[in-house]
Amino acid sequence: MLGRWPEQGGFCHASGDSSRVALQAMVAFAADPGLFDRMIDVDGGDVRLTCGVVGEGPVVLCAHGFPDTFWTYREQIPALRDAGYQIVSVCMRGYAPSTPSRIGRYDVPSLGRDLCAVAKALSPDQPVRLIGHDWGAIAAYAATALRPDRFSHLVTMAVPHFRVAAARYLRPSQLRRSWYVGMFQLRGLAERRLLAEDMALIEQLWRDWSPGYDCPPEEMASVKAAIRPHVSDVLGYYRAAFAPGGLFGEARRLLFSRTDVRAMYVHGEQDGCVGAELCRGIESAYLQGVETLSVPTAGHFVHLEEPAIVNRKLLSFFG
Repeated sequence: MLGRWPEQGGFCHASGDSSRVALQAMVAFAADPGLFDRMIDVDGGDVRLTCGVVGEGPVVLCAHGFPDTFWTYREQIPALRDAGYQIVSVCMRGYAPSTPSRIGRYDVPSLGRDLCAVAKALSPDQPVRLIGHDWGAIAAYAATALRPDRFSHLVTMAVPHFRVAAARYLRPSQLRRSWYVGMFQLRGLAERRLLAEDMALIEQLWRDWSPGYDCPPEEMASVKAAIRPHVSDVLGYYRAAFAPGGLFGEARRLLFSRTDVRAMYVHGEQDGCVGAELCRGIESAYLQGVETLSVPTAGHFVHLEEPAIVNRKLLSFFG
């Protein structure tokens, strides 16, 4: 069902104040009478995903990462809309106002299937353009490995292709950046740490990962609102990766397969989460080649820090 956003009387899936804050933020960034919500059941009804839908034309599907929300693409949406695209910004499973997984599935194959399902629901007859940042990039690699026919273009940001970069995550410099991943494995303690002091850890991660970016208060409020209702589910992404078989079997096949979709990769050279050195030589991971954009003045949230540079490259690549 396609309905209006809450200020115009159509959305009834909000789960408390946190979900309303997340939704209000999405409305505020779009400021567009053509903004709709779309709720899509995926994975046999295990999850209901909320998507913000803006514009008309070929679909551009956008997937966010951690700690973030579907508001993150607000700087890209006006440019893409004005260029004649329909933008679908999906709220990933476990993040409000999407639902948690009923059976607690946050593994890589499930994330990839989510994006394939949304692509099918919103563009059943034509392949879509796909953008993923952080965990959204990981989900995008999985989705294009599962169903390359569903996607015409792939843009990933901040997490380079695992076929090349996986072993580099074990370098001491990168392990220091990734300290939080180990802490997230500590059930109960990690939840308390993330919620403490009005989720101050999230603010710390944004500062560490994008040291040159001053996150506006309303943006940070929307990020916290998306995570606060289901903290354990959001942390489930990291726990699933280190569960038995989490990085093997189907997950490994999907992440290590060479991408067979036209691709572009974007990375900020000041990224404090994933070092820029992990990106070297990623060209070998793509069967149809890959365009790259390295932004010297940006960190992890490169699309927010330097939107003009990123948008110009996006529009050129999508063509």
